[in-house]
Amino acid sequence: MKTEILRPLGLPAFRRVWLGQALSTVGDGMFVAALAAAVLEDRSGSDLGLVLGAESLALVAVALGGGVLADRLRRSRLMIASDVLRLLCVVGFALGAASGPLPLAAVLAAGMGFGSGLFRPAHRALLPTLAPGLLPQANALLSATSRVAMIVGPALGGLLLAVSSARTAFWIDVATFAVSIVALLGIRDSRPQREERTSVLADARDGFRAVLDRPWVAAIIGQGTLQLILVMAPMLVLLPIHLSAQGQIDQYGLMLGLQAAGSAIGGLAVGARPPSRPGTVGVLGLGLGAVQLVCMMTGAPIPWLGFSVLLTGLGYGLFGVLWASALQRSIPDELLGRVFAVEMLGTYALEPVGLALAPLAADLLGLRAVLTVALVALAVTTVVPLFVPGVRSFADPAPAAPTESTDARDFGQAGPRSGATTNG
Repeated sequence: MKTEILRPLGLPAFRRVWLGQALSTVGDGMFVAALAAAVLEDRSGSDLGLVLGAESLALVAVALGGGVLADRLRRSRLMIASDVLRLLCVVGFALGAASGPLPLAAVLAAGMGFGSGLFRPAHRALLPTLAPGLLPQANALLSATSRVAMIVGPALGGLLLAVSSARTAFWIDVATFAVSIVALLGIRDSRPQREERTSVLADARDGFRAVLDRPWVAAIIGQGTLQLILVMAPMLVLLPIHLSAQGQIDQYGLMLGLQAAGSAIGGLAVGARPPSRPGTVGVLGLGLGAVQLVCMMTGAPIPWLGFSVLLTGLGYGLFGVLWASALQRSIPDELLGRVFAVEMLGTYALEPVGLALAPLAADLLGLRAVLTVALVALAVTTVVPLFVPGVRSFADPAPAAPTESTDARDFGQAGPRSGATTNG
């Protein structure tokens, strides 16, 4: 099994991109820890929320356009352009932008989000060119590497914050982007061939229709929207604020690493042994974040807080693998990319609002009040979706069996209409 997963590394093009992205992802983890520390050094938690919100907003805004460009341009060149943009933004932070005018920090953070929105679809679309015939192994290797890098990166970021400074972490992140750019310069992919041109709006409309035709998909996307603005965004932005207030901001990198470790454990667990009710396991997995909320509300010691963050990541990993697998299984291939785009927009569109408002609400109402609201919202949004048909199984509900009095001819006529929700 181990040898099988490593087979893509025998392909020079894949190996180049894999190595560049492994180092760059480590740099991304360092950047997250360094950015929070650099902003909070001279600014308030509200300012951190605005900076993180700007990055998230830019990512969401460009996501659909990034997918369109990835199908029209050489994907390796689009990825290089994205890396160059993000490298320049990190250079700005390394030169002290976090302590300069707030609009400058927000613009640079938005540049990071904009670059990520361009990079992600191009990277996923380039994979078949890099590893033809080995896509399952390549995806598994990339996923495992990403999880490990997101553990190592924040941990290194936290270490640098303890022994040096955020600027050192930023400069190392600049170097990882440079390595990624050099690796991508050696890729010889061609521009995608398109048989016909369709408008972005028409493609998006079909994606929205595919989601609305499946109430369980729409319910989970709606759940994601509510949880991100009311639960996940507050947990994300209030965690470093909580640690800073206790004089333990140097532990933030460790917390990010623990969350990534939990996510890896959860994903591997359900990947190795899928549950019979994937929707139930996935949705309830998100509810594990309640432990972290309680620990933050009560000022629990660092070991307990770290364990709760690990559980939060575990829940994210359980849900992420089961949800993505369900969509890939249930949505026709010709609609899958657009459904993922709609899912990303629907789930993350309001995250910037949550990131910006959570610190403001904490200043006005107190940290405990905001965390209490998040806890109640998490409970409601975890339980309610389980009553939507199809959510517990993460699949379209089976059509109702015909009654004994149903005439065979009538059933034959009704079949195609009643089967509108089935996937061929």
